[in-house]
Amino acid sequence: MWVDDGAKLSRDFWTHSRAGDACGLSDVAHIESLQEKSQCALEEYCRTQYPNQPTRFGKLLLRLPSLRTVSSQVIEQLFFVRLVGKTPIETLIRDMLLSGSSFNWPYMSSM
Repeated sequence: MWVDDGAKLSRDFWTHSRAGDACGLSDVAHIESLQEKSQCALEEYCRTQYPNQPTRFGKLLLRLPSLRTVSSQVIEQLFFVRLVGKTPIETLIRDMLLSGSSFNWPYMSSM
């Protein structure tokens, strides 16, 4: 009973928290499918890596609204500035998606 209720709460929360994310996307169903897969992967990771913390996944989901208030520039500065320098993360993601298996990005050669 608890597992089913937790899964439903998680699914409902995840769906609600990303409701505004799909605005302007051309393939909303594909994006939602990728988000669902990433959620399942995170849940599995929490369950296997932190078996003594059964509420960890739920607590992470509850942090999502707060994380959404952090600007992309702050996230770039915290996590990516040493990796990609001043290259905007949007450019990096676009190039990664367009390059397929080729990892010869121009801004990586100067590092």
